[in-house]
Amino acid sequence: MPRTPLLRTGLRAVSHAVERRRHPQRFIRVDKTPWDEIYRDGIMAVRHYTLPPTETVQVEEQQLPVAAHTHRVPLLLVPALGIHAWTFDIMPTRSMVRYLMARGFDVYLLDWGQPSHSNREISLDTYVNQWLPAAVAAVRKHAEADTISLLGYCMGGLLCLMYMGAHDAPVRNLVTIASPVNFHKSGPYGKVLGLLSIPAMKLHDWFRMRLEPLDTQLFHVPGELLSLGFKMTNPPGVVQSYLDLVRNIGDREYITDYMTMGQWFNDMVDYPGGTVREVIEKMLIANGLAGGRIRIGEREADLSRVRASLLAFAGATDRIVSISAAKDVMRVTGGTDKRFEVVPGGHAGVFAGGKAPDHTWRITADWLAERSD
Repeated sequence: MPRTPLLRTGLRAVSHAVERRRHPQRFIRVDKTPWDEIYRDGIMAVRHYTLPPTETVQVEEQQLPVAAHTHRVPLLLVPALGIHAWTFDIMPTRSMVRYLMARGFDVYLLDWGQPSHSNREISLDTYVNQWLPAAVAAVRKHAEADTISLLGYCMGGLLCLMYMGAHDAPVRNLVTIASPVNFHKSGPYGKVLGLLSIPAMKLHDWFRMRLEPLDTQLFHVPGELLSLGFKMTNPPGVVQSYLDLVRNIGDREYITDYMTMGQWFNDMVDYPGGTVREVIEKMLIANGLAGGRIRIGEREADLSRVRASLLAFAGATDRIVSISAAKDVMRVTGGTDKRFEVVPGGHAGVFAGGKAPDHTWRITADWLAERSD
C-alpha cells in the first residue's frame, strides 16, 4: 500500500528527531571557509582566510558577486571572549568572513583559543598587551601592509579599544559591534551595578580593598555556565525557538540552520578567571572605560588616543548591551571620523542574525571600502 504524504512527513520527522539526537554533527556546519594559521602563541592563533574560486557567494537566499579588486588595508576580526572564533564563519550561507571577502577584503581572524581551568591566570594584560599587538604585527607582516583595520564583537571591541589606547597601534579603521563601553548603562543590571559601585568604590578608597589578591579560580567561569547565562537573558525566546524546531522537525534544512546557530550558545568556552576578576573590578564596578582610562598591566589605556576612523554598532533589541552603553564609545574616543548605527537584532542577531547581512555587514563593508585603499 503506498504511503500517504502525511505518513511520509511523519516518518521523516521521526527519522530527523532520532538522527539529531544520535548524530548531531551531521546537522552542524560551522567553520567551513578554508583558512591557514599564520601565527600562534599558546592557545591564541591568527588565521588567514581564502575564498575558493567562484563568481558569487551565497548569503542567505541571495548570490553576492565576488569583487575583482582587493582592498589594500587588511582586516583583522576580533571575537568576543567566551565564544568560538568560528562565530564569524557560523555557516556557509551566513558567514561574515565570506561576505567580507566577497566585498574585496583580505580577511584575518584572531582566535583566542579555548581556555581551560589551567589557563585561569590569563588576564586583560595578556589579551591587550601581549596577544593583540602580536596578532596585529603578524597580519601586517603576512599582508605586507603598513596599517590594518580591526573589527571587534562585544568584548572583542573593548579589547581593541584598550589595545589602541595603550599602544601606538598601526590601525587605520576600527569597527565595534555591541561593545559595552559604559557598563552602568546596560539595561536594568547596569543600573544595579551603578548603585552597587558607589559603596564598592568607597570600600576601595577607605580600606584599599581589591579583588586582585583573591585566587583566580574563584572567578573562572566554565563554558557550560556561560551558555546557561546567555540563554537565561531571554527564556521565552529559548522556548519559542524549541517549539519552532518541533514544528519544523521534518525540514532537514531548518534543522541544520537551527543546530548550527545553536552550536554558538550550546558550546561556549571558558572565561579565564584572571580576566573575569579584572572585568568585575575595573569595568563592572569602577566603570573605567566610561571614564576613558583604564590600567592594564603596566600600561594605561587612554581612549582619547584612539584616533582611527570609528564605526560603532548597537542592536535595537539587545538585552545584554544597551544602545546607550555602546554609544558612549563616541564620547570617550578621540578622532573626528566617527559614526554610530543602531541596527536590527539582539546581542547575537546584530552580529550574525538573519538581518545582519543587510544591515551590520553591508554598512561595515561600505564604510570600510571608503577607508581601505
